Amino acid sequence: MEKQFSIYSERVEILRKRNMSIDNSSEEKILLNKYNYYNLINGYKDPFLYKGTSPNERYITGTRISELEALLKFDTSLRLLFLREILKIEEIIKNQIVQSFYHYHLYEEPGNTEIERVNLHRDSEYLRRKYYDLTDLYTVYTNNSYGVVSTTVSFNHPRRNCTRWDRQSTYDNYIATVYRTLGQQRKNKNDSIKSYLEQHGYMPMWILMNVLTFGNVSHLFTLQKRDVQMDIINSLNLNSTPSISDDLSIVNTSRILQILSIYRNICAHNERFYITKIKVPIDDIYMNFGNKLPNTVDPTLGRRLNDSQRKKRLNARQGVYSLIFIISLFMNKKELNDFIIEIRNEFKKLEDRLSTIPIDEIERFMGLNFDWSSLIKN
Repeated sequence: MEKQFSIYSERVEILRKRNMSIDNSSEEKILLNKYNYYNLINGYKDPFLYKGTSPNERYITGTRISELEALLKFDTSLRLLFLREILKIEEIIKNQIVQSFYHYHLYEEPGNTEIERVNLHRDSEYLRRKYYDLTDLYTVYTNNSYGVVSTTVSFNHPRRNCTRWDRQSTYDNYIATVYRTLGQQRKNKNDSIKSYLEQHGYMPMWILMNVLTFGNVSHLFTLQKRDVQMDIINSLNLNSTPSISDDLSIVNTSRILQILSIYRNICAHNERFYITKIKVPIDDIYMNFGNKLPNTVDPTLGRRLNDSQRKKRLNARQGVYSLIFIISLFMNKKELNDFIIEIRNEFKKLEDRLSTIPIDEIERFMGLNFDWSSLIKN
C-alpha cells in the first residue's frame, strides 16, 4: 500500500487509533509539527509497541509523543558522544598507518632502491602495487553452542562457506578513490590542500589522510604488508592476547576498523544509532572480548548456553556494546570510567522522561540488558 502525505489532524487520528495518548494541548501539536513524522514516529516507536501487534501496531497504553521525543534526544546525545570518541580514534589510526608504512618501507623492507626511497613521499610512488599485499585471504567463522565466535584464516580457498578478502579489487577501488579525491581537491577554492598540490605537484600520504574517509583508511590497513600491519597493531597496543596468531590479529583489527567506519557514518549522518545492528564478527579471543560479553562459560566444563543466553550474548555482540568495547581499547582506565559515566548519565536523563516503559526495556533493545559497565572494565 502506497503512503500518502498526511496533515497534522490525520496524523493525530492515525496515532490515536493505534492507542497513543494524544490530547489537544499545544505541546503535542508542537512536537508533531517540529519533527519529521517518519523520523520521530517510525524511528523510535518500537519500544513503545505491544509485542506481536505488527502489522496492526498498537502502542502501550499511556504512550505519549513526548516519550518518543525523549528517546530521539537520547539517541542524538549518544551519537554525538560516540562520534567524539570515534573521531579521536580515526586520527590515531591515520597517523599510525603513515608512521608504520614509512618506517617499514624506508628502513626495513629489502629490495627498495635509493630512488624509490627518495620519492616515497610522492603519491606516484607510495601508491604503487609493490608496496601492498594483494594476495587473496579467506576467513571462516563459527558461533558455537557455547556462544564463542572463532575464525579460521587461510590463504587457500577452504572449500566451504567462507568470506573472500579480494585485496586486488580493494586496491583497485582504493587507487580510483584516491585519484578521484585528488581531482576534487584540485577544483576546490581557497583550500590549503589545493595550494599544496599546485605548489608541489604531488600529495604526501600524511596530507592525503586528511581527505580520506574512515572507510578508505580501513581498506588501506587491509592492503598493507603483514609487517606493516603488525607494527600498526603493536603500536596501538592491540596485541594483548599471547595465544592469538598474527593472521587472526590482523583480521580482527580489520574488522574493528570496519565497525568504527560504519558507526562513524551513522553518527555523522544523523541516522538512528541506539539499536543499530552490526553483523561484523569479533573473535572471542581477540583482546579478551569473549570474557567481556554476558553469559560467558568455560567450554571445558561441558556446559552449553540455552537459547535465551545465546540470544543475549549475540545481541550484545551485534549492538552498540561492541562499539563500546572497541572504543575502550583506545582508552586508559580513567578515560574509560569517564566515558561510562557519560553514557550512564544519558540513560538517567531518558529514564526521568519515560513513564510508559522502564529504562530496562531500552537497554534490552540496545543489547545492554546486563552489567555491561562492569564487564567492559574487566
